[in-house]
Amino acid sequence: MNNASNYELLKKIINEVDPIGLVDFDTPESLNEYDPELKAIFKKNIVQLSKEELGQWIYQVFVEFFDEKLAQRREQYDLIADRFLTAINDGNQT
Repeated sequence: MNNASNYELLKKIINEVDPIGLVDFDTPESLNEYDPELKAIFKKNIVQLSKEELGQWIYQVFVEFFDEKLAQRREQYDLIADRFLTAINDGNQT
């Protein structure tokens, strides 16, 4: 998968998990709420990271953008990382 495909895949997963509670699937504009965080996440070559490293990186980005209280549970970022890496390793788009 190329970077654009990886971006769209991770965007879909983050929107589904919605770690901060910003997405309203009835409001299409809200599907872009996490674009700044996604751009920051992709400053690293995330496909080369382990699940743990990627979960930590995504969590770190969300803490920087929101704060630790709003970012909430670290486990949800591990779930995002797991779903993303499983999908790219399987060649699927979840």
